[in-house]
Amino acid sequence: MRLIEIREGKTSLRVPDFAEYARKGAYDPSRAPVFYNPKMEFSRDLAVLALKSYINKINHNVTVCDPLAGVGVRGIRYAKEVDGVEKSVVGDLNKDAIPIILENVKINGLEEKVEVEHKDANLLLTTHSEPGKRFDFVDLDPFGTPIPFLDSAIRAIKNKGVVALTATDTAPLCGVYVKPCLRKYGAFPLRGEICHEVGLRILIGSAVFASIREDFGVVVLLSYSVDHYFRAYLQLDLGAKKADSSASLLGYLLYCPNCSWRDTVPLSGAVITSCPSCQRPLKRAGPLWCGPLADRRFLQSMMEQDLSSLNTKKRIEKMLNLLIEESGMPPTYYSVDSLSSKLKRGPPPVSLIVQRLKEIGYAASPTHFNPKAFKTNAPLEIIMKTVNEA
Repeated sequence: MRLIEIREGKTSLRVPDFAEYARKGAYDPSRAPVFYNPKMEFSRDLAVLALKSYINKINHNVTVCDPLAGVGVRGIRYAKEVDGVEKSVVGDLNKDAIPIILENVKINGLEEKVEVEHKDANLLLTTHSEPGKRFDFVDLDPFGTPIPFLDSAIRAIKNKGVVALTATDTAPLCGVYVKPCLRKYGAFPLRGEICHEVGLRILIGSAVFASIREDFGVVVLLSYSVDHYFRAYLQLDLGAKKADSSASLLGYLLYCPNCSWRDTVPLSGAVITSCPSCQRPLKRAGPLWCGPLADRRFLQSMMEQDLSSLNTKKRIEKMLNLLIEESGMPPTYYSVDSLSSKLKRGPPPVSLIVQRLKEIGYAASPTHFNPKAFKTNAPLEIIMKTVNEA
């Protein structure tokens, strides 16, 4: 296997030669003997900022774990670029990955800080499930769903620690394949205009269910949907009452494809089947997370970090500004194209809708989920009237 040297942030890495594993002229990371996806650099840059902000939040040094490491990029970048990381445990089941990880550790001078393990991810996490061996930060970044590793990660996390998880199986989570979503996440997805937020909330909801079984409450520090994946950072806070509080934020989303009415109901709430606005049949998604998708102060802390060494700096600034603006908004967003189609008119600019809703006293913002959508606490009749008059 031929390796080439690249650089992410302040970290030098040896990775499989992109040219040797191309399909139809483009690099396909799934074809390489050891996994590395250059398109996820944005996600990794955000992860470095998130870990920095988490350390600032808890104000002490941390141990981290990257149990699905591939070439070791996440765990090595944490050790190299984040002050306050005492130890990074990096593991992979693929025997071909271990020499590359060890080489990447060496070229970054991290032999004293990074521990490399040739183990199955669940086994690695289980060996750190005892008190005194647990981690402050576990990053689950699999190819596909993180669900098979979630229980082990939660048992390997310290109180007030963070589990970061990625899901690249967006087709089931977005409702293209319903049965796989039900099997993996225990929830019904919703295909259509709001599928990306529904998919992210199903992912978080599954993690919350797993956490409350271990008496952890959950605070969502950061979550988002971009490109081909969902990503969430969940801080776990031990205590039965905190777990109960998180459980109360689980529920169902009810949605009317005819008129775009939607609402959430708790798990214990009554689930109606007909739309209260147009009396047509409703669709139901969930169980899923109905609580906040981010912590505003945490997002602001990330914005205050030094971004100068990051190749995706401009994209990060744009994303964080959007996430800050939409934080605190109710669940789900409204597609201008969809609403305009129902009104049989051309779509007005999102910025104009947001401005008009604010002028009449409602909260409103654009959303990172869709550049042609917005979030608001206005009732549907006001939204439709505003779009129609814009």
